[in-house]
Amino acid sequence: MAQPFFGMNGHYMQGGIYESVALATQAAALADLGVRTYRQDVWIPSQVDLLVSTVIPALGPNVTVLPMIEAYPWNDPSLNGQPPTEASAYAYAYSLAAYAATKLAGIPMAEFGNEEDIDTHNAPVVGDGVSISNFDNATFPIWRGSLRGSLDGWRSVDTGHVTKLIANATSGGLHFGFLDGLMTGTQPDGSTGHPRITPDVLQWHWYSNGGDFENVTGTTGTYNVPARLKSSYNLPIVFTEIGVGQNNTEAQAQAYIAKTIPELVAAKSTYNVIGFNWYELYDDQSGTFGLLTGSQVQKPRYATLKSVIAAQ
Repeated sequence: MAQPFFGMNGHYMQGGIYESVALATQAAALADLGVRTYRQDVWIPSQVDLLVSTVIPALGPNVTVLPMIEAYPWNDPSLNGQPPTEASAYAYAYSLAAYAATKLAGIPMAEFGNEEDIDTHNAPVVGDGVSISNFDNATFPIWRGSLRGSLDGWRSVDTGHVTKLIANATSGGLHFGFLDGLMTGTQPDGSTGHPRITPDVLQWHWYSNGGDFENVTGTTGTYNVPARLKSSYNLPIVFTEIGVGQNNTEAQAQAYIAKTIPELVAAKSTYNVIGFNWYELYDDQSGTFGLLTGSQVQKPRYATLKSVIAAQ
């Protein structure tokens, strides 16, 4: 079973509106929009249990959940407050991923990590992120350990490789350097020969303030993001977050949707983009990114996304 192309972000485990609004109501909104994938973040085993026992059944058979599993290295209780290492991050992630693979057996796709390149434990990114040298050499091995552990832990259970795995955990933009370091075994200090990640699928994030993802200019040049990803690694690509910045007017949001969704669909054949997850269904504590307000009122952008998806 393949992951459906059109997707959405939601956050049941974070509480708020995603917990208070019935999951069947959320599923109905997704169906109305023409969306069949729902990205959901989980951090600990009990949340994996809740995803399996409550969220997936309540959403029903027409929604495919994309779990985003974050074994956050600093949350490892075995550290007793000590800072994580690459080895501890690997072990912690391995355990959580193996547990999730057992509970979520047969799910078409799983994602590990979220925007680890801009985590607050890191030194700020230098430049536009195109080079691995732009990133924090002290924390990079920790993220590498976590992502490698996630892949290895899941695959220790899913020996038939039924589930396609995403594990580069970047915030998108032009942060190719973070991905390149993970994929090639290179660290920000330039040293090589380190362990590599081996995902089945690449993820990327993109928001309207970045402009057109096929024509974006950074400090080091102008780039076509999916073309760069395809030429470097030739793996399928999912935009696990794509959305409109909070500083946009509703008209700007609608215009961005009208331009960007067809561009993503066209990128299926050109760059092997196999899906996206719009950010997000409701306004919540993270901001006013939603297609609906925190009072469940549809914004004009809701109808725009619905009509654009229907036209594809």
